[in-house]
Amino acid sequence: MSLASDGAQAVALVLGAGVAALFVLIGVVVIFAVIVRRAVRRRIDRHAPRIRGLVDDAASKARAYTRPGGVGEAARLRGAVRKSLDHTRRVLDAGYARDAQLGEARQLLDRLERFAAGLDTDLRMLEREPDPVRVDRELPQLRERAERVQHAAGSLRWAAQDRERDLAHDELDRLGRDVDQEVAALRETSQAAKEALGP
Repeated sequence: MSLASDGAQAVALVLGAGVAALFVLIGVVVIFAVIVRRAVRRRIDRHAPRIRGLVDDAASKARAYTRPGGVGEAARLRGAVRKSLDHTRRVLDAGYARDAQLGEARQLLDRLERFAAGLDTDLRMLEREPDPVRVDRELPQLRERAERVQHAAGSLRWAAQDRERDLAHDELDRLGRDVDQEVAALRETSQAAKEALGP
């Protein structure tokens, strides 16, 4: 009887340990699933605006080519403004890595981008406006704002590119003078060495 009860206790102990291990394993799996789910959600939340922007850009490009009149022009203006700002941002960011004087130009571009965000909202609403009379009434003022934003972005971009060319030209001039001085010094040293050796 004692052996049977010891065996039953051992089985109960093993089963209890197995059940406890199973609960621990389930707990670990649940915790891991929660952590992974939160990480995935954070990643989706972080990339969702960009993905929405890409989808919106694609839809806007499609309207620019497929919708006639003001709706298509509003879509084209959105694309043109975005392209001008993006190109200017790339030029200024690349230039700033070599020339910190472009810091103020980058701040001005930040302000221009904030203004352009409001313009983009207005153009997007006009792009989806079903009333063609309202589209025709609103479009000239939005077109003028879009042209001014593009001109301002272009001016910043062109000034940064001109500055980079001027700096490169100045650097090349300095480098040329340094090379000429080094060549002259090497020749002078070589001539002095020949004279020291004699005929």
